[in-house]
Amino acid sequence: MKKIIALLLALITLAPAPALSEERNRGYGFLMLEEPVSPRNAAMGSAGAALGGYGFRYYNPAQPFFSPSYASYASAEFGQMPGGVNRGGIETAMLFSEWWSAVSFFSSSVGFETRDERGFGSKAASNTTVGALGVGYVYGNAAAGVGFSMAEDRIWTEDSYSAFALSLGLGYKALGDKLTLGAAWMHLGAWSRGFGESASLWRDGRVPVFARAGAAWADALLSIPYTVAADIVYRDEDGTFSVPVGIEVSVLPYVNLRRGKRIGWESEILSLGIGLNVDRISFDAAFVPTVFVDDYEMKWSMGFTYSMGFRRKNDVEPKAAERPLQTDGAVPTEAPVLTEEAVPTEEAVSTDEAVPTGEAVSTGEAVSTDEAVSTEESVPTE
Repeated sequence: MKKIIALLLALITLAPAPALSEERNRGYGFLMLEEPVSPRNAAMGSAGAALGGYGFRYYNPAQPFFSPSYASYASAEFGQMPGGVNRGGIETAMLFSEWWSAVSFFSSSVGFETRDERGFGSKAASNTTVGALGVGYVYGNAAAGVGFSMAEDRIWTEDSYSAFALSLGLGYKALGDKLTLGAAWMHLGAWSRGFGESASLWRDGRVPVFARAGAAWADALLSIPYTVAADIVYRDEDGTFSVPVGIEVSVLPYVNLRRGKRIGWESEILSLGIGLNVDRISFDAAFVPTVFVDDYEMKWSMGFTYSMGFRRKNDVEPKAAERPLQTDGAVPTEAPVLTEEAVPTEEAVSTDEAVPTGEAVSTGEAVSTDEAVSTEESVPTE
């Protein structure tokens, strides 16, 4: 049974499991956290510390800050990993003018047959469940986020693993949002209960810790939009570094092609992906050829994202009633209102064709004439 458990864990992580020890027996229930989420980011070599999209519990707790147009979103993902491991999950984030909240839920499972000295037994399964809550605050072009993750591994009915972890993240936008910077410290505080004899013990720091920093640049070349992203990731478990890099090119208004590589992650050869965007709905797919010893397989994932279109208060267009105050020539100023053409002058009022003035009636010459007296029938005067 122990050999089966070790094999399953190795398949999930696509890397040999580290040796067990009382001093360093960390995070077996959190190994799924080493698998990238979001097909867009996965296709770009799993770079995402400063890249928009979902996946805050993996890349950066401040990642919702990089959401396109700072829009709230809801996403769903499904896929398969080598060894027949099925996975899927959902994530949503509500973004407001100065803060946001997010929730994520992912799970994976793989089936196998038990065996003892009598031969093969009943079928069993290994299930991993990961949930995360996040909240963040926005201050101008900068933001900070906090994430709280929970995980449970259950192999058949014999062994289980539970863990909790706290993560922090930062984000910054510069040069008109063309340049974005991000940094995260994932699982900096963790508590877990391990398999086997240590199942009744809770220990600090048993979950693998990751430090991640990255940058992304979005611009256009010859009217073709593109995005380039790169991260530097430190894994505390074995003291190793990896460098995810990727590029996205909008070859058509609704089609994006992606290519990436997670340098320093030997089990992944390269990453490929495509994205389709129609109005507020986007479809993304990622394909990652992998190698485990001499066995080559394809790891793939697909996801849908719906953008709710909410924007930050500072990004909203001014109201119609406010626009004339900010533009010239929208509404006539007071000067044109006081011009002679707009308000009749005294000269215009005093003409005979307009209204007879008192001066014309009061003159003795006008009253003494026969024509003037005859006018009393038409315009009586006192």
